[in-house]
Amino acid sequence: MPAAVAPPAEAVPIALAAEERAELQRRVRARTSRQQDVLRARIVLLAADGLSNSAIAAALGITRFTARRWRGRFAAARVAGLGDRPHCPPPRRYGPEVQARIVVLACQSPAEVGWPGQSHWTVRDLAAYLAEHPELGLGAPSPSTVHRILQAHDICLDRL
Repeated sequence: MPAAVAPPAEAVPIALAAEERAELQRRVRARTSRQQDVLRARIVLLAADGLSNSAIAAALGITRFTARRWRGRFAAARVAGLGDRPHCPPPRRYGPEVQARIVVLACQSPAEVGWPGQSHWTVRDLAAYLAEHPELGLGAPSPSTVHRILQAHDICLDRL
């Protein structure tokens, strides 16, 4: 017996207050509006006129998902929901304290820390040393990460 397919979610009905309709129409007519804002306002206006997400998608040349997204955001937060959400970068894996400790280690001779046979570090060797010594608490950054950290602090390993 085939698995049951969930019916498509019903479109959220949109009822606009007079001031909301006026604001959305203003956004559509304004010559200085961003095209994203105009599209979002048109989606909501068509949804308020009773069109389905499929009909809105066909009328505006967008996907049903896009129509559903902006209809839902408007229903949840009204006009404020049509704005862009902040794009927050993920937290840094190697914060300033860890970076400072990596820089201090890079400024020391490899022989001083028990890595014999070399007069100075290479990026690969420094990354390998960090990976082999978890007790330092500096993680195991890749060579490219070590290079970016050193570059941000204007450290050239061959000139130390």
